[in-house]
Amino acid sequence: MNLQAIKRASIPLHVEVAELLRRQIRSGYLPAGAKLPPLRVLTEQLGVARMTIIQAMNALEEEGLIEKHSGRGTFVKAISMPERHTMHMKANMKQIYSMVEELEVSVTQSDAVIEKTSCGQYVRAMRRIHNRSNKPFCLVDIKLDDEIYEMAPERFSNEIVVSVLRDLGVTVQNACQKVTISYADFTLAQSLGVKLNSAVFKVFREFLDRDGNLIYSAMLSYPGDLLELEVEFTTDDI
Repeated sequence: MNLQAIKRASIPLHVEVAELLRRQIRSGYLPAGAKLPPLRVLTEQLGVARMTIIQAMNALEEEGLIEKHSGRGTFVKAISMPERHTMHMKANMKQIYSMVEELEVSVTQSDAVIEKTSCGQYVRAMRRIHNRSNKPFCLVDIKLDDEIYEMAPERFSNEIVVSVLRDLGVTVQNACQKVTISYADFTLAQSLGVKLNSAVFKVFREFLDRDGNLIYSAMLSYPGDLLELEVEFTTDDI
């Protein structure tokens, strides 16, 4: 991994490393009590000098985000997490289908892997990149019910999942979508060709059947400058 290639211009490496870990802690990705990897492991993973990691850790320790224990390692401290306000809105499923129809993207993906959920359901897990105009447009982590995947494995492997579900007539009883603003970690920065810690939109989407079983879920990550959210309000019922 070449951190130098994806860091933001004019920002020191230790600042980028500290910011990456800071966001992982404040988002809950690194929970209180979690042990951070040893310096040797972090230097190898990030491809930076040992002093860079030490400077980043010192900054986080001064902020009260981590604590070092001699002979035991470095651990995430319990902190008060920021409260996120949620704006609840309702929309018709047709809007998702219409949005997908307007996209002209190619799909680059890894193999679909069978996983078993905590509820005992078998799903196909896929990570793929949607490309638009020959450039990375979105990184998608997908979970799709295995029986549904087997209905059209070739299509699910090469096309946008929502479109295939609609064409197959799969009945969706409940659907939700949540949009948040986040920041590019190493995986996103490399996959989408953006700078480390730059803004990204994260869209979580989930479809359930009438029994509440998962049909499809996806976490879609877009570069911050390639997506905008527009909501049109009707006034019929006012």
